[in-house]
Amino acid sequence: MIKKLFIDLRSIKQSRFSVAQLRALLFLVGLSILLIPVAIKSENSVKVHHKYGEIQLTPNEVAWLKTHPEVRVAVKHGWMPIEFKLESNQHRGISVDYLQALSSIFNIRFVLSDYSENMNTSAVDVISGVVSTNVKYPQFKRQPYPFLTFPFAIYVNKKSNDHLEITSMADLNHKRVAVFKNGPVAKEIAANYPQIKLLYVDIADEAIEELRLQRVDAYIGNEIIIDYHIVVHRLKFVEKVAMTPFSSDVSMAVRDDLPELASILNKGLQAIGKNNQEILENWQISDSQYQRWLAPAAIIASLFLIAGLMRIFKLKQTIRRQNIAAQKTIWHQANYDYLTDLPNRHLLDSRLRQAMDKADESLSPVGILFIDLDNFKHVNDTAGHSIGDKLIKEAANRITRCVRAYDTTARFGGDEFMVVMSDFDNEEALEKTSKKILAVLQQPFQIDNELFYISASIGLTIYPNDTSDPEALFSYADQAMYEAKKLGRNRFQFFQASMQLDTTTRLALMNDLREAIAQQQFELYYQPIINLDTQEILKAEALIRWNHPANGLINPSEFIALAEETGLIEEIGAWVFHQVLHDIKHIHAQYSPDFQVSVNVSPKQFIRPERLLAWKTAIVNAGVAGRHICIEITEGLLLQPSLSVVNTISALRDFGIQFSIDDFGTGYSALAYLNKFDIEYVKIDRSFTHNLQANNQDAILCEAITSMAHKLGMTVVAEGIETEAQARMLSSFECDYGQGYLISKPKSFADFMQFLFEHQKM
Repeated sequence: MIKKLFIDLRSIKQSRFSVAQLRALLFLVGLSILLIPVAIKSENSVKVHHKYGEIQLTPNEVAWLKTHPEVRVAVKHGWMPIEFKLESNQHRGISVDYLQALSSIFNIRFVLSDYSENMNTSAVDVISGVVSTNVKYPQFKRQPYPFLTFPFAIYVNKKSNDHLEITSMADLNHKRVAVFKNGPVAKEIAANYPQIKLLYVDIADEAIEELRLQRVDAYIGNEIIIDYHIVVHRLKFVEKVAMTPFSSDVSMAVRDDLPELASILNKGLQAIGKNNQEILENWQISDSQYQRWLAPAAIIASLFLIAGLMRIFKLKQTIRRQNIAAQKTIWHQANYDYLTDLPNRHLLDSRLRQAMDKADESLSPVGILFIDLDNFKHVNDTAGHSIGDKLIKEAANRITRCVRAYDTTARFGGDEFMVVMSDFDNEEALEKTSKKILAVLQQPFQIDNELFYISASIGLTIYPNDTSDPEALFSYADQAMYEAKKLGRNRFQFFQASMQLDTTTRLALMNDLREAIAQQQFELYYQPIINLDTQEILKAEALIRWNHPANGLINPSEFIALAEETGLIEEIGAWVFHQVLHDIKHIHAQYSPDFQVSVNVSPKQFIRPERLLAWKTAIVNAGVAGRHICIEITEGLLLQPSLSVVNTISALRDFGIQFSIDDFGTGYSALAYLNKFDIEYVKIDRSFTHNLQANNQDAILCEAITSMAHKLGMTVVAEGIETEAQARMLSSFECDYGQGYLISKPKSFADFMQFLFEHQKM
């Protein structure tokens, strides 16, 4: 077809065409060339028919859909009714309904996950709802076609007399007005109405609370969201008095490396239409959704006027009741814990603020009890989640029975509960309640004909004595609870200012630790491990040190636990491993090709086994054999190992990497279960070698551990050797290796290499 459109210019020149004929001919040629892409497009494109009409997809888009049956979507969890999450972990809302409509059009399965400020963007393809012109994550591009546009309205407190004068934005001049601080509308109001006194809030609940307390004269908010909250939460004091000239759009955002998906969704959203009434009616509690009954009513009324009207009225009432009941169910699911049916964290926050307001009026305190179950994780991991859930429910019942009916008991987290107490005279009332809770939780739990034992640690704080900030109250109670745990558990502890100082110190250390990772402030020290029989040194343990710019060298005992709590241990562990690979190549080249280095690995690193398994590739790339690396783990990791832990250890061992149990004897101390994992080394903890004397208990234990380990095919390393007498005694027990200050303190890599050369000459 295209060849036919090309004309030999020489033949045209030789032919006798008039000027008009040439112009006409050239026009036809140009028109044909312009039509070629259209013709090709129409021949190769695919039309998708659906309830919203017809969509034309390109071949690339069709191919993309075939190879991507699932699309991962991040959905916000507290933006009712646009998108939110129920306690049952089910995502609901207008944007979710749009996703369902898109799913029916393109036969895509949308896999929903929680949107968060720190989410892994590589695990997400689409963000379901964004309102600002700039998406937080630069790798996501906002779709050009918004699926929802909502106006902003002015809301007031009915009890206020001033609201009668508010009919437009101009009436808000010199008045206090609440507005969402992160929204684009706030900037427009500030720019166009500078005389309005704006109070910036983080969430709608905060603005409505300010309105209830009449601390603001009005609230400018999203009409869809606020109207929904007014009905669902029965906010009878809130009244909408006027509309504003402002509005905002909600769009989806797609990762910028998925242009086909972006185009597909954009076409689908345009077909469904902005503010699709069929979808919006699912989330509007008003009479508008019943208008479809009016036409049939007119016909029936003309025939059976009285009877027909009565039927319609009853039907409308039935639908209204069903709709309100459904909304109540959604509200309950959003505010109550699905397992215990106690108030959840969202409702707890509201109850606490109410209690604080009442306390301000009566000049009385409010007490907060933060309850954390001791030993619950062990029960949950060993007996199973089903038993764990039943224990949580029973614990919730016991705690509730210990407090008064008008106190609030809430489930704060997995095994954490919070109690808000008002109207008490002194701290003794809080102490009495805490003791009751500790006593009932100490009693055995009989679940499925088995007995389980737990206890609790309770942290207490008092408003307004400790602070007037609700979030700080939760934080202080949490700090006091951890202090109770440090003091031995099964006890309660009141918050003290010194705890906040400890927390501030920890926070500063955590920030410094993040900076240390970014600035590579770590250094590896090596402590040699000697063969007690031959005195050869072909092993060493790598020990991390932190060169803090202000505090100098920091021992790992001061920061590893914090790194595990904050999740930074993965990055630190990866740095240690790659530094070991770098150093061991020098040891092999300059000292011995048989040298092995032990690396400590935290149980937290096994949470993401793919990172540990990636070590195999790094070892190959470094030209090092797997046997030259020994991973040291704690015996607790293997007591009740998950399938993932077992598979990870098995895969690393098959690669040649060896394993050692660190600090053996301080935990469960059962060599039999270690034998199941083919562990190569057992390290006797330094607490046994420290007081090693002839025929004392530590000597008997060291000899027994060595003997049993050898019978099970394991090699024994004794830590903490400081004297020649200890070394001789361990050697007499046929202990294989020794490690401690007698041989050498941990040394920097340069000093360690010098030590090896000197030892080699001896």
